[in-house]
Amino acid sequence: MTVTRDIRASRRQVWDIIADGWTYSQWVVGNSRMRAVDPTWPAPGATIRHSIGVWPLVIDDETVVEESVPLEKLVLHAKGGLFGGARVILRLSDIPDGCRVVMEEYPVSGPGAVLPSRLSDLAAWPRNRESLWRLGALAQRLKPIELSDR
Repeated sequence: MTVTRDIRASRRQVWDIIADGWTYSQWVVGNSRMRAVDPTWPAPGATIRHSIGVWPLVIDDETVVEESVPLEKLVLHAKGGLFGGARVILRLSDIPDGCRVVMEEYPVSGPGAVLPSRLSDLAAWPRNRESLWRLGALAQRLKPIELSDR
């Protein structure tokens, strides 16, 4: 499943949000809070520890960097706990007005890994679309008045 978003911010601005592990719960839909970020984030092997859900149904989780090419690509293994894990690939490229972000997600364990891909795509697509919208808003530092115009 792939979602693409063009963001009116430089690739550096977008990467800086992604490379700051503490912002993860601000733009990744479903994450409710950050608990810890390895100081080497987003280097390969670095981990962020976060929580999924809304109190009182909160599950502690972690995401590990599998591959990192600064300003270009980040491959993550979101462990997912009971929900199952996913491999998430973020690719950044320059476009005339800013940066294009392509987000791919593949279930690697749990229920999503055994469901037909079309079914798991239906569940992930709206969440990932919203995540990229939030990432764009952070990178562009949109103000509430600008948001109401969209």
